[in-house]
Amino acid sequence: MRKLSVSVLKLTSCSGCLNEVLYSLVARAELLRYLNISYFTELQDSNAIEDVDVAIVEGSIVNSEQEELVKQVREKSRVLIALGTCAVFGGVQSLRAGEDLRTVVLASYPNPDHIKVLPEVKSVDSVVNVDYRFSGCPANGEALARFLVKLVMGGSESPIVESLCSECKRKGILCVTVFDGKPCLGPITLSGCGALCPSFRRGCYGCYGLNALIVDREKLEEFSKVVERLGMSREDFMAMLKAFSYSSLTKSSSSR
Repeated sequence: MRKLSVSVLKLTSCSGCLNEVLYSLVARAELLRYLNISYFTELQDSNAIEDVDVAIVEGSIVNSEQEELVKQVREKSRVLIALGTCAVFGGVQSLRAGEDLRTVVLASYPNPDHIKVLPEVKSVDSVVNVDYRFSGCPANGEALARFLVKLVMGGSESPIVESLCSECKRKGILCVTVFDGKPCLGPITLSGCGALCPSFRRGCYGCYGLNALIVDREKLEEFSKVVERLGMSREDFMAMLKAFSYSSLTKSSSSR
């Protein structure tokens, strides 16, 4: 086992993913002994970003300063992890995509001329190379902690890409669509949350992001018709996709 140097970078987000990580790490005192956290602006005064074994990046990129900061962190890290749906897909900040930027800013700030943001929100992997991704809103802190244990022991991660329905099957959860007639985004959403919403007889709303490896534009269009028949408006469906899967949607569109 070896000690890992770690930097944690927060971009534009609600910090929910970082909170989940903190809860998980605090519960693992043994793991903390092997982590040397050199940069974490939410916990300590800002230091110069140093060369580290692992960099964890939470949040989406919304301005040029963040873009340059991510590039700097990438250059100084051996392994870079995108943490949470904002970092992996763009997150809820992407809801402004396609809207007039000044109108959006005026709705939130009294002095819009002081706000300088990029025309579109960017995921971390649209700017730098990402080694591992942990989506979720918030991300599963337990999953990240288990991964850090593997790195400490000299191992790595072998991601299993599957949809949320697989988790429901393993946990014996009756399908909320088949048995309750409720719209559920589980078939098109990445697994990782433990099927939290279906466990409470609620349909998944896709916060872990679109499983783009198995869902293309044609399948997405057909699926939208299914949830519409079950009572979800197309407007709501598209808003969920934009909020939690924006970068996948734009990549899919640009490849056509």
